[in-house]
Amino acid sequence: MQLVPVGRELARALLTDRKLAADLAGGLIHRDFPDADLAAKLPAFAQRLDDAANPALGRTAPRDPAGWGLWLFRYETERMIVGAASFTGPPNAVGEVELGYQIVSAHRRRGLTVEGCAALIDWAFHDTATSAVIADCAAENTASIQTLTKLGFMHDRTTRERMYWRRPRQV
Repeated sequence: MQLVPVGRELARALLTDRKLAADLAGGLIHRDFPDADLAAKLPAFAQRLDDAANPALGRTAPRDPAGWGLWLFRYETERMIVGAASFTGPPNAVGEVELGYQIVSAHRRRGLTVEGCAALIDWAFHDTATSAVIADCAAENTASIQTLTKLGFMHDRTTRERMYWRRPRQV
């Protein structure tokens, strides 16, 4: 599996032109990608990239996420985009970065999510400002619970519907 970072052009193409997005990502895009949740977040992500590159915004422009954004999962066996993972941004004031992920149902239970997320977690910890990677999932989502456990996350707390997880930097 290959991780493909999503820059401005690819983000815009994912919104408007699947053929161009496939060309930029180096593989076909699975018909079920992105899921509804990621599709709803893509316009804001693309706008953040546009704003970060807009010199007219000067100091008011958001920082370019420079890797702290969206990454696609390209399954090399099929040369196809089958999922994605993202950070909500660079480390916060206490050094935490939040990780989210999704994979199309036809490619689940193959270890692809664990493989992709493990690489991104390693990447995050190369930044000395990162003290922990955090994530959350629905309390009844056993697949995500298993994924987070395999990735070395520890259960932190539970609310009515969500479970919160933490993977601290290894010393």
